Amino acid sequence: MQSPFLFGKTVSSDSFTNRTKDIARLKSNFSNQINTILISPRRWGKSSLIKKVASDIANRNTKVVLLDLFSIRDEEDFYNTLARDTIKATSNKVAEWVEMGKHFFKNISPKISFGIDPTTDFDISFSYTEIKRNYKDILNLPEKIALEKNIRIVVAIDEFQNLSTFKDPLLFQKRLRSEWQHHTKVTYCLYGSRQHMMVELFEKQSMPFYKFGDVMYLPKINRQNWIQFIQQQFALTKKNISTNFANVIASAVEDHSYYVQQLSHLVWINTNKTVTQEVLQLALESIIEQNALLYTRDTEELSMAQLNFLKAIASGTNSNLSSQKVMHQFALGTSANVLKIKKVLKTKELIDEQNKQVFFIDPVYALWFQKFILHKQIGINMLTH
Repeated sequence: MQSPFLFGKTVSSDSFTNRTKDIARLKSNFSNQINTILISPRRWGKSSLIKKVASDIANRNTKVVLLDLFSIRDEEDFYNTLARDTIKATSNKVAEWVEMGKHFFKNISPKISFGIDPTTDFDISFSYTEIKRNYKDILNLPEKIALEKNIRIVVAIDEFQNLSTFKDPLLFQKRLRSEWQHHTKVTYCLYGSRQHMMVELFEKQSMPFYKFGDVMYLPKINRQNWIQFIQQQFALTKKNISTNFANVIASAVEDHSYYVQQLSHLVWINTNKTVTQEVLQLALESIIEQNALLYTRDTEELSMAQLNFLKAIASGTNSNLSSQKVMHQFALGTSANVLKIKKVLKTKELIDEQNKQVFFIDPVYALWFQKFILHKQIGINMLTH
């Protein structure tokens, strides 16, 4: 029997849970042509949410272009990908792709190619010289197509913060903003998982994309929704988990979408009929072990002061980290040094801060840290809230 829990990929509608308010807000923004910036830590379900909404709104009059900047390393590759994916998303006829490539680029001669399967292996590219002279034509392609076909287009770009690694990223951002801000038939949804970089791009007044649209900080899924979802998925496969144990799963990983699915999966595959405490404990130890190599590497790269800072957090000191007592107890140096350490650890995406409370971004790393660095026993009884 296939596991009813998915992780490591965008989840389908069967495995998608809640996000009712987030879905409604995105749909409202898209229908009202409000650009949206979506920010959250890694593996909180941004891509699944966007694809869910894209599936719901896509029809004859609304097309969705999905781009991922994860593997795009320079400005030239971005232009080629934007052109190709926009053309493919706005027509389902292979023959029309070539015509669109020729029709919408009056000043450029695109190179169009097909692979073994023309329905998927379609590519379009431009020479560097042509891109340099006519980049505006490519950036305005979605708007041109939308106007001519009298449709609406949503361009959703994942890992948007990666454009910061391009050559002269500030100039590139200015180019995007200067063209996209005039589009009337195209709405942009820009999202990414490097929180500190995304915040820098969209909430710093000196940056080109400041006030580009509605900034959404994706919240965690509510605990009660997770409990209901976990019990429902077990029941669908003729297995049983108590409300208390479903709560333990969600609370152990602090309602983190990826880890709730992963831990639930580990419990599910080791359960015949009814979840026991022994199975739950085994699954918890397993999820920590599966990530141990990564956590060990990340921790070995830390300075002693940075390690001590994490020890303070793992010991329950979430605030007042600059107090004399805490700085002395954990050998953190001066208050200025504490601020410096905090900034570095945020950049490394090991910690975050909300309402003056500092915490581990990765809840399983927090468990691993307590077990292997602080040498604390991690047991199911300790995690029951």
